[in-house]
Amino acid sequence: MKEIIENIKLNSDKAIDSKINELWNISTYIHENPEMCFEEYKACDAQCTFLENNGFAVAKNIGTLDTAFCATLSFGTKLPVIAVLSEYDALTIGHACGHNLIATSALGAAIGIKNFLETNNYNGTIKIIGTPAEESGGGKIILLINHVFDDVDSVIMMHPTSAPSRLAGECLSSKRISIEYTGKVAHAGAHPENGINALSAANLHLVATGMLRQHFKADIRLSQIIVNSNNQTGLIPELSQIKGSLSCFKLNDLEKCADIIKNCAIGCGNAMGCKTEIIIEDGYQGRIPNKVLSDICKNELVKLNEPLLEGMPIDFGGEDLGNISRHIPICNPYITIFPEYKISNHTEQFKQLAVSKAGLKCVEISSKSIARTCIQLFIDPSLIELAKNELKIRLENE
Repeated sequence: MKEIIENIKLNSDKAIDSKINELWNISTYIHENPEMCFEEYKACDAQCTFLENNGFAVAKNIGTLDTAFCATLSFGTKLPVIAVLSEYDALTIGHACGHNLIATSALGAAIGIKNFLETNNYNGTIKIIGTPAEESGGGKIILLINHVFDDVDSVIMMHPTSAPSRLAGECLSSKRISIEYTGKVAHAGAHPENGINALSAANLHLVATGMLRQHFKADIRLSQIIVNSNNQTGLIPELSQIKGSLSCFKLNDLEKCADIIKNCAIGCGNAMGCKTEIIIEDGYQGRIPNKVLSDICKNELVKLNEPLLEGMPIDFGGEDLGNISRHIPICNPYITIFPEYKISNHTEQFKQLAVSKAGLKCVEISSKSIARTCIQLFIDPSLIELAKNELKIRLENE
């Protein structure tokens, strides 16, 4: 039986190989036409056209988002439902996070899974879901709220990385901070006693939170900048604004720390006699890894001779896939485009690697490993139930 299943997966690999040049052309096109969050029209159209041409039923403009899509292919009882996710938004400097590779890996996986479902007697539905605005805007969160994921049993998505490939563990949960201090303008030379200095309140807050860092857990990250104040040196500043971000691994720790920051902001405003307005909003929630699904994917990557880091390493980034992972079990392979050592995403170097031969290899390995993982889940749906149970336990223990 193992030999039969491996032959099925090899046929899936061959189907992907037959489309690899077309996939790479799409990846290059997306890379050469970078589009920011919620404006990814060219990338969306290119993917939808490819999927329609390869027999998928494509729904566009889903979940209130013009550049989101869902391509579906079903057989038999249509269960289980597995979703492969695509990202394709760019940064201001272009595709320096390799989302062109994420998109085309999802397309490649679609071809491999289609080959399996069409040529073997198994039930199931595969969905390729196009999710805009990961870098800023949280497209997946919007789609989740608008019920796009309601019937999905498990989710898989690749992200490019550097250093050896890995199966992703936990990442950071985050909040966005906005503080506004309002004081009273006065002439700084003639009548400073009549003024209330809002900029002093902002500076006091930055100093106070800097001292608080000694009492933060090691994984807590707090970044803050002053973004606005008066622009005349002869006047007491009547307005100052701070923008910031707060992040850590555990949601409970995040909430406690947010309360500390809020109280600190109010106290600093009171100390300087200022009115304080503070808004702390939820950002992306930390990823909940799933060992059941990750072990399946890891096994397939080993078969494809892809070197891997041990375990499921944590990382100090954040992504809107984390919000999905708290509702549906996910698998999140990170496939390298620079195996030698760790370099930074969101850089010119990473941008160029995303359109290099290493990027092409990433698309090939990612497409095949994702397809193979999904095939294993379609063959043995009990694995999905194990993954769902693991998610439940992880959430209870968090």
